[in-house]
Amino acid sequence: MWHRQLFSLCLVLLALAAFSACGSENPDAGVASDRNDASSSAPANDPGTSLIVDNGGIYSIEDFEAAGYKKVTQFDLETLPGATDAWYGFANQKDFELRIYPTHQIALDEGVEPAEIAIGKGAVPWQKAPPVRFFSYVVVGNVVMLCELEVASCEALIAQLE
Repeated sequence: MWHRQLFSLCLVLLALAAFSACGSENPDAGVASDRNDASSSAPANDPGTSLIVDNGGIYSIEDFEAAGYKKVTQFDLETLPGATDAWYGFANQKDFELRIYPTHQIALDEGVEPAEIAIGKGAVPWQKAPPVRFFSYVVVGNVVMLCELEVASCEALIAQLE
């Protein structure tokens, strides 16, 4: 007798689960997402994750320090072709990574693809995507800036450069 009750209970639970899944407007609802998975990256056409500013500026790390940037760690340039300097640091209570190139054009040609990979937008040349720490980037003059949260974080630091 209790077998029938257990069977009936299982059927009811299964029907409820199927019913609730059919009513979901989000196809990924209830599915756990791994932030490091390349499939969780932002869409490549998301305009809120990048900005290019060709203001003719050629900046050095000293220019950013004068604007309030505090450098913490200098990076090895082996994985950043064409870059002449790269730093992790912070300003205005936000984290930034600055990748400095000789010219604006070289920053565009050599720096955009690694920046897109770093924020989770670009195609990753290895199996597992790197952890995403930055969510947007800006190319200003000869510098590719990775911004902690949004483009506005980078724009605030750029405003202090001028």
